[in-house]
Amino acid sequence: MAVRRFFHLRDVVDVSVLQEIQDRFSDATGLASIIVDYQGKPVVRYSNFRPFCARVRQYPGGREGCEQSDAHAGLEAVREGQPYIYRCHMGLVDLGAPIVVNGQYLGSIMAGQVLIEEEAMAGLDRIAKPGLNIAQHPELKQLYEGIPTMPFHKVKAAAQLMYTIANYIAEKGVANIIQQQLNEQNVRLMEEIKARAELEKALKDAELKALQSQINPHFLFNTLNTISRLALLEGAPQTQEVVFALAELLRASLRKIGQVATLRDEIAYIRHYLLIQETRFRDRIQAELDIDETCLESEIPLLTLQPLVENAIVHGLEPKEEGGHLVVRVQRVGDEVCIEVADDGLGMPAEVVEEVLRLESKRSGRSHLTGLGMSNVHKRLQYHFGADYHWEVQSRLGEGTRITLFLPYRPAKVGS
Repeated sequence: MAVRRFFHLRDVVDVSVLQEIQDRFSDATGLASIIVDYQGKPVVRYSNFRPFCARVRQYPGGREGCEQSDAHAGLEAVREGQPYIYRCHMGLVDLGAPIVVNGQYLGSIMAGQVLIEEEAMAGLDRIAKPGLNIAQHPELKQLYEGIPTMPFHKVKAAAQLMYTIANYIAEKGVANIIQQQLNEQNVRLMEEIKARAELEKALKDAELKALQSQINPHFLFNTLNTISRLALLEGAPQTQEVVFALAELLRASLRKIGQVATLRDEIAYIRHYLLIQETRFRDRIQAELDIDETCLESEIPLLTLQPLVENAIVHGLEPKEEGGHLVVRVQRVGDEVCIEVADDGLGMPAEVVEEVLRLESKRSGRSHLTGLGMSNVHKRLQYHFGADYHWEVQSRLGEGTRITLFLPYRPAKVGS
């Protein structure tokens, strides 16, 4: 479901354009005018403002009453769908025309600050209670006497002109919004095309490297199976287990690189890999797998997790004299599968973490970016799941590294 975006009047029409429109309107009609937002607050400077109104707004109660009048009048104009002529809280004749963009009320053009014939005045709504008592302020009474009187038919003509201007502003706002949206879509499209091209190149490079490194892999696979059976016959079960685990990893590497697997398959490959490493390092490396069984049928690109585990051991734990602890955790969080690979090894400096997140690492050594590399793992997941996938990388030098992948839960259609 798309999230509706709410705009401010300044977002859709340039303020300098609004100011020029308002100034020209005031010059043509002799009315004071101001463009306000949906709360009744001015967006631009006042045009042809009356001294009486300017003085009223210098009093806290007066300013509040003016803004309330403008806000209520704007909403009333929206409700009626046409210009609204009324009396403000101080009794002057004002008019408002709504500015509506994409069904959203953004503000109004407010004008007036005049008096009209008494018989016409009596037929207008007084929109709010007076914010000030003129009788208690002689200066206001004197300024009130200087307010011009205008024929009511001219006020109505000015209101229609205001409505035309408001519609122009709204149309310009719609055009600006459409242009902004098109620009944003074009930028996103170009970024997606670039990312896809980079990913396809990375996948082709990975496939090429895999082909270059394959020295008759079927022969190696069959040989390992033979050695495994021989070790079992000779009474060397641990050797048999290690050789079998290596054969299973080789079997996985023979599958097509972009093929979809289940998390169950990926966890099995990790178990085989860890068996080999734990045999190699004995007590220096301890691994723990905490797996939520409800996640195991979810899909994932083949051999995505093993490179992360390998990086954690090779670059985090192996160089550490006393070794360390590795945790692989898979759990269901709502509609997402959360996969965490964490070690308490050497960790990475902050600048290396930033390079990982930007996928721009140029370092070697303890960068956690060897083999297929974190960059390729991230890009493969991004290519497969799109915006439904995201990741986090946390690391502190001397304390360890935690990489967390968030994938959508999707039952795998293996082989599709």
